[in-house]
Amino acid sequence: MNMIDQFRCENMELLIEIFDLKVSLKEVYDQKGPASSDYISLSIKLNILIKKYFEEKTLHLINMSKDELIEVWKQKGFENVDMMEASQKLDELIIKYQKLKHIG
Repeated sequence: MNMIDQFRCENMELLIEIFDLKVSLKEVYDQKGPASSDYISLSIKLNILIKKYFEEKTLHLINMSKDELIEVWKQKGFENVDMMEASQKLDELIIKYQKLKHIG
């Protein structure tokens, strides 16, 4: 995947929201400290947004891996070693995604 394709698959709105929230979080920390309710609320929101970003990226990797698996199957057949490796890679990504979805 080239740089342009990578850029297109990024959720820029989400990244900008995460960036802006991090800036706000630092400002609140400097002004009110980490025990303030504003800081705690922003921290929770930031955590949720970062989790959402990782979920999106993992889903994108799963879809890419699935496409790769299909290509290997078409070119080399079901019992090829490359097919087994691609299948294991997809399985690992799915397990990571499931774990990510169940983290607080």
